[in-house]
Amino acid sequence: MTAKNLILDLDNTLYGYDTPHKIALSTMLERFSVTFNISAERAQQSFDKARKNTHLDLPKRAASHNRLLYLQKMLEYNAINSMHYALEFYELYWGTFLKNMTLFEGVIDYLEKHRTKEGKICILTDLTAHIQFRKIEELGLAKYVDFLVTSEEVGIEKPDAAMFTKALQKLDCEASEALMIGDSWCKDIVGANAMGIPSIWINHKKEAQLLTENIREVSRFENILSDGK
Repeated sequence: MTAKNLILDLDNTLYGYDTPHKIALSTMLERFSVTFNISAERAQQSFDKARKNTHLDLPKRAASHNRLLYLQKMLEYNAINSMHYALEFYELYWGTFLKNMTLFEGVIDYLEKHRTKEGKICILTDLTAHIQFRKIEELGLAKYVDFLVTSEEVGIEKPDAAMFTKALQKLDCEASEALMIGDSWCKDIVGANAMGIPSIWINHKKEAQLLTENIREVSRFENILSDGK
């Protein structure tokens, strides 16, 4: 399964999201607990409540992932002035997160091989543009990527067709001339399939799904190159 142009998901496709998130969240919550003399349990509950309510307030929007909004609410729930502390904790979270990211094996090899096809690469991702740009830069991917499409730019998240349409527009190609690679069956693969874009599903969790001839399944990113494709 080959294509001149690539559409790539970012989080949990090119690098592992869970480990840096756990380290960053733990670091931020510990600082929060110590700074305001609040129990670790209460700090975690405040964060969970803030995250849940932000998603309820902003369904299927990039802003629903904004840690600054979570922290603003978290501080307000504890009667603490968010103007004094929200940015400090936001930078602590993302600074820690960015330092703990690691690319999956095979990513650079695959992107280097793709260069020989003279095609373009677009990263298609939910979340806000600012932090995704920072991730791409920190991971050393900027020199390989031609375009970024975020749900913040489009106004809705994957698997909505508008996301994939925007990526194809930037790549200036038809669906059959692109290949989607992503880890989320619902967001990446179902969305691409609905648009007629062939895809490679990185099935980390060993989920059972009905594949079509347009969908190839691998368990890890490095397996994409294992058969020379």
